[in-house]
Amino acid sequence: MTRTTSERHTDILNGYKSGGSRYNDWTHEKLGDLTLLSWRWGAISMRWDIDDRFIMPDGVMFGGHIASVADHIAGLAAMTVLTDNRERFRTSRLETNYFRPLTAPLAMIEARVTNASKTLIHVEADFKNAGEKLAVRIHAVQVRRMTG
Repeated sequence: MTRTTSERHTDILNGYKSGGSRYNDWTHEKLGDLTLLSWRWGAISMRWDIDDRFIMPDGVMFGGHIASVADHIAGLAAMTVLTDNRERFRTSRLETNYFRPLTAPLAMIEARVTNASKTLIHVEADFKNAGEKLAVRIHAVQVRRMTG
């Protein structure tokens, strides 16, 4: 099996990392300030600068919003293992486990592909709070599909 991310997906990830992708604007508007710090085959590192739009009155992030960001993160991690420009994926399962509240000012996120088969991509990600403690761990399954 080749361990080279397709040209299309490499361009998307590099564009996202440089801030020059249409996904950056969408992400900022819908999810918040997420920065792709690095990526390689099967893994990504991100920084999430949490702003007041997503904080509940008690100062804690809304769990549903964290799950939305988790789905986005799982997709980016899955993208790193796509080897054909025609490959796409869709979330089949997303499990979000909360260990402690996630609050401003930031979360650091490490995501990794734990298994990539012909039809399924399994992803795990850890969200650590500003104190570097594990706040959230997600497990996701992406279904691979081929277009055109």
